Amino acid sequence: MSNRHQKVLFAILLLVAFSMPLFTKAERASFYISPSEGSYNKGDEFSVDIMINVEGASVNAAEAVISFPSDKLKVLEISKSNSIFSLWAKEPTFSNSEGKIEFVGGLPSPGFIGREGKVFTVLFKAKDSGKVEVYFLQERILADDPQGKNISLASQETTYYINVSGLEVIIDNEGDPTNPRPLLYLDIKDEDLVVNYYEIEIEEKVFEVKKEESLPWQMPSLTPGDHLILVRAIKESGDIIENTAKVVVESILIPEIIFCPQKFSSGEDTLYITGSTMADSQVLVFLKENGIDVKTWKVDSDSQGSWFLKDEILLKPGVYEISAKTKDLRGAVSNSSKSCFMSASLSGLMMGSFIVTYKALALIVIVLLIILFNWLSYLIFRTIRTRKLIKAEIEDLKNKFYKEYNELKIDIEKQIRLLRETREELTYEEKEREKELLKNLYDIEKVLSEELKDIEKIE
Repeated sequence: MSNRHQKVLFAILLLVAFSMPLFTKAERASFYISPSEGSYNKGDEFSVDIMINVEGASVNAAEAVISFPSDKLKVLEISKSNSIFSLWAKEPTFSNSEGKIEFVGGLPSPGFIGREGKVFTVLFKAKDSGKVEVYFLQERILADDPQGKNISLASQETTYYINVSGLEVIIDNEGDPTNPRPLLYLDIKDEDLVVNYYEIEIEEKVFEVKKEESLPWQMPSLTPGDHLILVRAIKESGDIIENTAKVVVESILIPEIIFCPQKFSSGEDTLYITGSTMADSQVLVFLKENGIDVKTWKVDSDSQGSWFLKDEILLKPGVYEISAKTKDLRGAVSNSSKSCFMSASLSGLMMGSFIVTYKALALIVIVLLIILFNWLSYLIFRTIRTRKLIKAEIEDLKNKFYKEYNELKIDIEKQIRLLRETREELTYEEKEREKELLKNLYDIEKVLSEELKDIEKIE
């Protein structure tokens, strides 16, 4: 079939796909390159497969641009052997000057149904040393449905390392595959090569090792798994020689979670978790919600390897994942244990980011009632004491008023009596004066009586 006929068929295929009453089994798909990492020497030829991961979806067509550094890689050929696609609107083509590969492929309905499949194979040649990043651009993966929906996700970047001869990298775990800090030996093959210093890149962290520093160089603590190490020898001239090595660290004993609660009432229950691991080691217990770390505990195992966690933690309602890792005295950390899951409910009230338990609320109410009772008791005591003081003052005032009044009355009556004894008959003015004095005395007594009654009412 000619290229022109293939393109016509592919166009018809797309039209048919858009009109088919089918449905998508999944809503995501992506490209990836296999192998996803590697280390090669300058001049090596190596093949990689361009793969598609559809996770059970029915895929009808796909296209992308693959970018690679043209100064470090060269495409020798592309093979469509065993490809999942049978029709090509654009054959896989490459440009070594631009550093790119382009393609548009597909197949008739019902499309490709599965998990993953090969699109084509690329044969590269390593041109120069250094870190090589290969990634996808302009990705589209169309589902085999009436809309031809694009279900592509961002694809992962692939990293390779190209080495040159002259620098040998040797890893020494000192006979212990679980050693988290292996020794790194560097051997320059060219005796005339003068190295100023080394750069060692481990998981995107770069360490500078001066030429005068003693070798071997001890690596920072590494987690279990495979780690690709990139070493750069910086010559006095400024030129760089690079090489890579893979460090494999095996896991120490993985802890086991023997008990964790399936249900947890926050505010009422105490969290208990038990397990077993290496004797006299540290256990890291992780609590996560939706993959996000909530809390990490550090507990010690006993001489039998048993460990125990207890915490009065307050948690928001939700489902939490609990896992554990072992850490020994060297700093080596194990792989994660099998997770257990706990459903948490809330026995209390949430106030923003704070949780107040019902026990705490009851305690707060009790404390407030005690404070209120003490305040009322003090207020009543002050009132009673004040009333007694007022009553005592009133009695004292009454006594003083009546005493003064009686003294005044006796004095006035005495003066009137003396006046009458010295005079046979009082004049008219004297009689009027006597009446006025007696009236004033009566008015004073009346006013005093009324005022004292008013004071007694206030009491």
